[in-house]
Amino acid sequence: MNPTNPKNPPVSRKKILVVDDDRVMLTFAGKLLGREGHEVRTAADGFEALNVLSDFIPDVIFFDLIMPKIDGDKLIQIIRSMPRLKDSFLVIVSAVVAEVDFNFQATGADYYIAKGPFKAMAANIIAAIKASEAPRGRDIPKPVVGLEHASTRQLTRELLSRNRHLETILESMAEGILEVYSGRTVYANSAAIAMLGIPAQRLLTAHPPDLFEGAIRERLAALFATAPGQPAEIGESNPLELNGRQLLAKKLPVKGDESTVMLMLTDITERKRLEMQLQHVQKMEAIGTIAAGVAHNFRNTLTEILVNSQLIQFSHKGEPPLLEITDRIHSSVKRGARLVDGLLHFSRKQISKEFKAVDLVRVIRETDQIIRNSFSAKVEIRTVLPDALWIMGDSPGLSQVIMNLCTNARDAMPDGGLLTIEARREDARALVLVSDTGAGMDRETLEKCFDPFFTTKPVGQGTGLGLSTAYGIIKGHDGTISVVSAPEAGATFRLQFPLAVPEESPPAAELRTLIHGRGQRILIVDDEAEINWAMQGLLNSLNYQPVLAENGQDALRLYSEFRPALVLLDLNMPGMDGLECARRILAIDSAAQIAILSGYGPFLPELTELLKKRLLKGYLTKPVGITELSHFLAETLSPAAKEILNRSD
Repeated sequence: MNPTNPKNPPVSRKKILVVDDDRVMLTFAGKLLGREGHEVRTAADGFEALNVLSDFIPDVIFFDLIMPKIDGDKLIQIIRSMPRLKDSFLVIVSAVVAEVDFNFQATGADYYIAKGPFKAMAANIIAAIKASEAPRGRDIPKPVVGLEHASTRQLTRELLSRNRHLETILESMAEGILEVYSGRTVYANSAAIAMLGIPAQRLLTAHPPDLFEGAIRERLAALFATAPGQPAEIGESNPLELNGRQLLAKKLPVKGDESTVMLMLTDITERKRLEMQLQHVQKMEAIGTIAAGVAHNFRNTLTEILVNSQLIQFSHKGEPPLLEITDRIHSSVKRGARLVDGLLHFSRKQISKEFKAVDLVRVIRETDQIIRNSFSAKVEIRTVLPDALWIMGDSPGLSQVIMNLCTNARDAMPDGGLLTIEARREDARALVLVSDTGAGMDRETLEKCFDPFFTTKPVGQGTGLGLSTAYGIIKGHDGTISVVSAPEAGATFRLQFPLAVPEESPPAAELRTLIHGRGQRILIVDDEAEINWAMQGLLNSLNYQPVLAENGQDALRLYSEFRPALVLLDLNMPGMDGLECARRILAIDSAAQIAILSGYGPFLPELTELLKKRLLKGYLTKPVGITELSHFLAETLSPAAKEILNRSD
């Protein structure tokens, strides 16, 4: 090979880098190119090559594909990302290009030489240098030279097969994997690139802590500073907070190679979110239990107040100033009872399926009262409401919708703002608008805001269930919900419901519709002595004979002794609850007439089942007024009750 041969005109002197883990190949290529007058540098692997490239800009780079640390494919990616090496001519010299299933064009090199006999390779290497001086078009297919001299190498096939197998496994893993050699990243799978949010070109060859700032940098630096050969981790008690994700990090040593460690990243964001959702469900169950107990006790108190005030009203009919005071007491008791109903429903998981005519304006006003007492003074609340808007629905469920929307609006205004609740009639529908002056939502958030478990709040501060729950309740009411929003422009939720016929208002004067009994004996069972005393006075005033029991055992004894016309049972009692007491009374007398008088509300499955089977005559929710009680007793005990009620109305 004579460089001065007229058939082989000389080429200009080049700066050349040869990268191959085969020392024989390095020696051969170095001597060959040196004799041709070129400046030659060599490297045994991709990592060493990058060190050479830090202060050496070659015209031509020859490299193998199968190499430790950084293989030829990854090395090309890195070089192509470096602007100062954009003109370097990249030549792959590898037996792998002789494999029939190898997509060598996808590597992005400029020239391909199949390894074979040194004599044949020498000519092809010189030809590649000459080719480097020709104009290049990256889109022009590049041939593979030397295939006619390539020898089948079983070892190469095995190495390539194993490499592909391992890379397939690593790329399919949910965990992020980084291989770090001498403090620099030489491999990163797709999961790691996605978790870290850093391009592969920037990630490779970098020291992982150097890619971040602040606490993350410090924590990763501490992780890598642990003793060589010893595992270390950033655990679940204090995970890395990165790009809205929670990551665990484990540093794993490589057996027999103290210079190399594996960093495994595990994304626990979704698991943490599911745990938060489970905790939320458990919390709501606990709240439900507590709320039921509170509601029961509070309703008992309200019952005492209502019954005693009605006894005063009944006994002092000729004293208008006193009657005016008792009327105000009655109104306050009813308002307190409605508040208890609303608060209790927020802890329930389902709404009533037995809809009735509901004044939507009253629901909004009651919810407004709650949020004004609980929201920060920084949030100004404004309501624009008509006198009434009647729809068919469930008051607690509708209260939950309004509360969820108002809570979201508050959270969107951490520094304060204006929350507006507006309701009006629009054609044949009731329209409710809930608006805020908060941060607003972008297009992506708007598209997902009603999806279950979707939230823009930090992990641990939201379940993503509020709007999806509201959506479900509204759909259950044959209603619609939509939202208009833009970043920094607040949000307006628009709710529509079919209008309904208004519920007839009860008579203004309750005492005018009282229906008295005919001396029937009624057994009252309640563990609250004050309730028993008040109910005794009320039943006496209605011409009934009350018999009092403070527990289930007394109730069974007194029922067997007196065989009362009706039993009024509390649900929550020590020793024997109301449902068990009812079952035992029915075992004594299958024709027994039993009704429940309780502050819990008719939502217990066992209670619902007994009511459906008509084993119970009905359910009265505390506090019960004298008119409601007199009507119920008359309907239950008198065949002609309905005729009497119609005449009294």
